[in-house]
Amino acid sequence: MSKGRRKGLIRENLAIALDIIWAHKLRSGLIILGVSIGVASLMGMVSILLGLSDKITGEITSAEETSLQVMKFDFMVGGFDEAMMHRKDITEEDARAVRDECTLVHHVGYLVQPQQPPRTLRYRGEKSRMIQIAAAQPALLYVWSLDLEAGRMFTDEEVLHRAKVVVLGHSPRRDLFPSVDPIGKRIMVGDEEFLVIGTFAARNTLFGSFADNFALIPYTTYLGTFWKERDLRSIFMSVKTGVDIEAAKDEVRRVMRVHRKLKANQPDDFAMRSSDAVLEFLGRITGPIAAILAAISSIGLLVGGIGVMNMMLVSVTERTGEIGIRKAVGATRLDILWQFLIEAGTLTGFGGLFGIMIGLSAAFGVSALTGLPSRLSFFYILLAVIFSISIGIFFGLYPANRASKLDPVHAMSYAKN
Repeated sequence: MSKGRRKGLIRENLAIALDIIWAHKLRSGLIILGVSIGVASLMGMVSILLGLSDKITGEITSAEETSLQVMKFDFMVGGFDEAMMHRKDITEEDARAVRDECTLVHHVGYLVQPQQPPRTLRYRGEKSRMIQIAAAQPALLYVWSLDLEAGRMFTDEEVLHRAKVVVLGHSPRRDLFPSVDPIGKRIMVGDEEFLVIGTFAARNTLFGSFADNFALIPYTTYLGTFWKERDLRSIFMSVKTGVDIEAAKDEVRRVMRVHRKLKANQPDDFAMRSSDAVLEFLGRITGPIAAILAAISSIGLLVGGIGVMNMMLVSVTERTGEIGIRKAVGATRLDILWQFLIEAGTLTGFGGLFGIMIGLSAAFGVSALTGLPSRLSFFYILLAVIFSISIGIFFGLYPANRASKLDPVHAMSYAKN
């Protein structure tokens, strides 16, 4: 078959397919609807998932420098066993050793992350929502890229003297001091009185106001007032600009092993996590989620595909006479096969296009109402179109093949009857 004749055949069969779809509006509409639902659900969920992934990635990589954290164990990397629970805690001396001996990192500090229920702060008749109290050294301001809205960060001197000072996140600042300057005011954290010396600006993160539900105090003050055995302690730091992350990790690991007197044949009794590792962890999560979403959405496409097969079988039966006449005037088996495959692919192709529009509209609507990010992906749009057309061709193959094998004499006699 020449290239020109093939193009003409495709155009002719496409016109026939459109005529058939228009002649059977209800039946065709139901099939298009079934495919549309599957594609719409896939596109909507993938758009939200891609938006969430981009937002989290942007928040992690927005800092100018890569951050490192040394901790007792890291649930994001590798497995977890009982032996990890019996490791030595990360100590202030560990943090001091890293700060004094490592040359590839800076802004090194000690961090305590409470594993206790959130607390409510009080100021006169006002109460904050439930928040977490974090405890650290002043360098955390730079490693976490926190911006001060008012006041100042506590100093190393205040850390040394266990001063009862606090820097409020944006949410507790708004709850306790909606129309009053908080600097210099005294609030109650549990049964302890703290002096407010600063407030953090709102953080434009994926988690919204939840990311602002915290207050920061000197870690020495926390250890002397709120400390519980299960609270996690770690060392935080930034990798200097231009330094390879792996070189920095190796240096920190070497210093930690020497400081903890680990022998060459002994494994590390601590874990290290970088901001890059968080991105890898995110990728391990979003990959399976995307696969699950695709599998769920494929159910709708499968239903649409079965509908296509059913309709095409009915169509072959209804148009047996037409097929016989076409074969009698010279149509080949390939011509008939193309006719029915194009008809099936056109049906599901329309379903795919409508599904893409519905899915993306739904995703952007959800984003507008809830603030969840979404992203348009031309790759997934193209994939959805190709997949939906492929569904039609796959499920239309059997009816098309059956039509192409009809004996023209039998088909013509069927038409006369």
